[in-house]
Amino acid sequence: MKRLVNLGLVDSSCTPAERINQLKLRINEDEGTFRRLEAFFSALGDATRLRILKVIADEELCSCEVMAALALTQPTTSHHLGILERAGLLSSRRNGKWVFYRIANPKVKNLVTKGFGLVAETA
Repeated sequence: MKRLVNLGLVDSSCTPAERINQLKLRINEDEGTFRRLEAFFSALGDATRLRILKVIADEELCSCEVMAALALTQPTTSHHLGILERAGLLSSRRNGKWVFYRIANPKVKNLVTKGFGLVAETA
């Protein structure tokens, strides 16, 4: 801590204990919030799941449509759709034996769209 004060990186008016408490206040969310955010970003961290989000972004689709559009097997499609749903990115509804998926929140579509835009800008 003394080294940080000497470098001018930390205000010298606070004690090490006060400084640690200040830092702890920045991460005051409960563990569940961090776990949900971790699942959210993990779900976005896979190219197949990003493709699924992109294909579902504009309309509700049956899992079989997603499977055909992305040339995936049924188990692979179900696996990825489940991860996206558990992360809160997709929601589903059942109609007989068919399961339809849609973006759970319009902000998710905006996030994905902006993400692709950002990547295009930095390429």
